[in-house]
Amino acid sequence: MNARERIQTLLSFREPDRIGLADSFWEDTLSEWQKEGLPADVSPTEYFGFDFEYIYIDASLRLPERLIEDTPEYTIREDKHGFTAKQWKGRSGALGYLDHAIKDKTSWQQLKQRLVPDFGKGCRMHTISYFDPFVEWPTWDKMKEAFTQLRKKERFILVTVYGPFEGIWRAHGFEETLMDLVLQPKFVRDMFETHVELVIEVLRNAFKMGIQPDGLFLIEDLGFRSGPLMSLDAYTRALFPAHQRLGKFLDELGISYFVHSDGDVRSFIPSFIKAGVKVLQPLEARAGLDVGKLKAEYGRDLAFMGNINVDELSKTQEDIEKEVRDKVLIAKKDGGYIYHSDHSIPPQVSLSNYRLLMKYLHNYGRY
Repeated sequence: MNARERIQTLLSFREPDRIGLADSFWEDTLSEWQKEGLPADVSPTEYFGFDFEYIYIDASLRLPERLIEDTPEYTIREDKHGFTAKQWKGRSGALGYLDHAIKDKTSWQQLKQRLVPDFGKGCRMHTISYFDPFVEWPTWDKMKEAFTQLRKKERFILVTVYGPFEGIWRAHGFEETLMDLVLQPKFVRDMFETHVELVIEVLRNAFKMGIQPDGLFLIEDLGFRSGPLMSLDAYTRALFPAHQRLGKFLDELGISYFVHSDGDVRSFIPSFIKAGVKVLQPLEARAGLDVGKLKAEYGRDLAFMGNINVDELSKTQEDIEKEVRDKVLIAKKDGGYIYHSDHSIPPQVSLSNYRLLMKYLHNYGRY
């Protein structure tokens, strides 16, 4: 059984040879691990035997990118997504947002025309993350060649893209977008739906070219640790239609719908399921999520990816084993579970501890 078959089996709520494996890491984590012996020329996917490969959709405004300031400590840049931000060098973490391109309805109408598949040079798909600035995007033919090589690895291929909320607030402002969900829901809904239509058109063209990923990974952080960023009513009126529109399209293509949301989004789960979401990730333990309880409640309606608490991974061998045993033995029953940390792995987790984690995942994750 190869990795792609393993994930497909799990997502159909059947039991393969073992649970799925995936993870994400802060950049400084990998730098520290290389000092501990992690090969610099081998990807974490290859080294740890993860089951996924990733490609990326650029759903940005494709505004001109410009480096405004470059110091030994940080850079300030104008980004293609429509924001100006400060980024510290040599450490992972959130950007410091300084400005946003979409100020109001007028500027939105001027910029809206940029959210089309063929705006700018190159196709809107790449094997390099859209997080990276100053990337030259390939032609569709070059992207098809890259995808063909990825497919030979026999892993489950996810196409990753900002969700409508994540994509739009970067261009409009975080607080501004949340305020407009309440004060101008029609305005925000138009931005969300325009974003999703762009994603759909890029995917439609990709499928015509033979670029056919297995799943879509929607990055859509909608929660604080204490609860959702918005009320269920605000979500239902402005954001849910875009999520559901995307879900319907993915279902037509046979693409599995993954949603990433940090924080406590438990009150949104029934809506996610209604929108067609098949997998929820990363199930932040610090926010009170428990994969055992979620599996008991949502059973075969939703698969789960994550919930292994990164706080436990920097503790003792016994703590790591307990975290894996207590969660994986419950979560893996009848398929529907993929390992992932409940947040990206920080540098406080040593390589030796992470190797222990992998050992216990293989031990307790076997069927």
